[in-house]
Amino acid sequence: MLWQPVNLTEACPAQAQLSSCTPFGFIFLNLVAQLYGGSYDARVQARRERGQCYNDEIEPREEYDFIVVGAGSAGCVVANRLSAVQDWKVLLLEAGIEQPDVTLVPGLATTLLGSNIDWSYETEPNGKSCLARPGQSCGWPRGKVMGGSSSINSLAYVRGSKEDYDEWAAMGNDGWSYEDVLPYFKKSERNLNIEGLNRKYHGVDGEQYVSRYPNVDKPAIMMIDAFHEGGVPIGDFNGAHSETTMYSQSTSKDGQRVSTNNAFIQPIRYKRKNLTVKSEAEVTKILINKQNAAFGVRYTLNGKVHTAYAKKEVIVSAGSINSPKLLMLSGIGPREHLEELNIPVKKDLAVGENLHDHVTFNGILVVLPNGTDTRVGNEEVLEDLYEYREMEHKHGPLSSNGPISAIAFIKTEPDLPAPDIQYQIDRGFLKEFVSQPALYDEVVIYPSSYYDALIPRTMNLVPKSRGKLLLNPKNPNGKPLIYANYFDDPTDIIPIVKGVKFLIGLEKTRAFRSMGAYFEKTPLKACKNYEWGTDRYIECLARSYTSTTYHPVGTCKMGPIWDEKAVVDPRLRVYGISNLRVIDSSIMPIVNRGNTNAPSIMIGERGVAFILEDWLKDRECDRFDYDYN
Repeated sequence: MLWQPVNLTEACPAQAQLSSCTPFGFIFLNLVAQLYGGSYDARVQARRERGQCYNDEIEPREEYDFIVVGAGSAGCVVANRLSAVQDWKVLLLEAGIEQPDVTLVPGLATTLLGSNIDWSYETEPNGKSCLARPGQSCGWPRGKVMGGSSSINSLAYVRGSKEDYDEWAAMGNDGWSYEDVLPYFKKSERNLNIEGLNRKYHGVDGEQYVSRYPNVDKPAIMMIDAFHEGGVPIGDFNGAHSETTMYSQSTSKDGQRVSTNNAFIQPIRYKRKNLTVKSEAEVTKILINKQNAAFGVRYTLNGKVHTAYAKKEVIVSAGSINSPKLLMLSGIGPREHLEELNIPVKKDLAVGENLHDHVTFNGILVVLPNGTDTRVGNEEVLEDLYEYREMEHKHGPLSSNGPISAIAFIKTEPDLPAPDIQYQIDRGFLKEFVSQPALYDEVVIYPSSYYDALIPRTMNLVPKSRGKLLLNPKNPNGKPLIYANYFDDPTDIIPIVKGVKFLIGLEKTRAFRSMGAYFEKTPLKACKNYEWGTDRYIECLARSYTSTTYHPVGTCKMGPIWDEKAVVDPRLRVYGISNLRVIDSSIMPIVNRGNTNAPSIMIGERGVAFILEDWLKDRECDRFDYDYN
């Protein structure tokens, strides 16, 4: 299947006054699909299949040592490491399509949202957040493609704070302190910048490329300079101290995205005969016998139902939404909920609970006067699309993700153990955003390289509110009910208000003045009854124009056996079900203070290390000295 962009006919309501909804928007998306809609892996497979003969009537029993469900940020790592043991057969199943070429272009990251490689989830209303959005619901993009969300995210490589992992360990999760997990961050990392010289915190020999873009926007540098003038040290927030600011590194190389599919699967997919990868294969059930042991999965592919068997383990790496959904469909979850849906209960566990995300909002805008913005004409946008495709060494506007890698971390109170606020800078078109702020967020198709305004997003890194995920009673196999429950705990608004006040103060810095930048002080529609910049106005913005940071976690919580909310133990084994683990961001007991892609890769490394220890402990050879080629 080819990449299919968002359907503008459906996404753009009749009253839309956005450039995305003009005839040029349709032309732009059609050209992107033509230039970048294909897939490297699809082309390779087509070449390999020519001349091969198949007998569709003969279907041998699908039997493997390990089955990995989900080829996302963690699942690709797990499949790579397991298949490195040559006498193990490994099956990797992904519900989405092969990774299309469009995902490789950093500047087209937002163009991917709403397309056929996005699950396009939505939250349920709670009356306290997303109030100005249609149906009081916030969109939750999730990757439905090889590479998962690492193929559609904003590429920032951020680990969080040392204190995050020490807190996990203090909760009874042995083996998850910062000292424990740092080697696994470094193991997969191939750092191409000066940070790579600091071998205490960074790795240079791993598969996951980490680097800066070849093209950096001046407005992004302005924001870094302004944060620094405001008192935030410039430094590596993935190093010794996280309370810093810098132009973030990204999961990229030479101006192209490097997803976990690109890094961990493509280099081995056609070389390791013991690894089988199937895309567009959605797992619908984990098979569990009477002894409560997982022994395989049922999945759909090409309209047919298939069964695959695992001699050793089934590993669920489907992400914070689809991992709990699959467990519940398989009879692992809250007893009352499963019984209501007539799903036989295999194990009563708090699956789907502890859901949380770094809550943020859109609504504070920095205006860039003429001459300092990066907006260009339609013809130049199309020319850049052609030129990037033809470049051998990628550079120019599309080789970066605009200002989004301008990141800062602060503490809103000096005695906090670690930052509680993160700023990540989005880009926008001023007039369009001010006129239709809720709709603007829903239809953003143009490259992030072109804009005339900045939208600094103030993110609460330590949310206390907790939501949950439930199967949809109308269609349990369909999109689940996602109760993000933003701002259920009213104290979650406090650090956001303080963070925005700090942000507004940056208008006085030399960095802002040198570019003539200033904050747009016209109140947005939903908050027009409040004075711009006051606490009440900021709270109104946060509740009205609430937004995800794409960091949902916690739905298969890791915890010691005495933790009533724990779904997996510290070795990521599902309680009460043998031969079954969950290895992805859903196991986080508390979200890390930062973006979640890099920690998810680490969780993949840490989790698969447990598997290797358990299954290779009796071998005479060094259990980690296996072939990576």
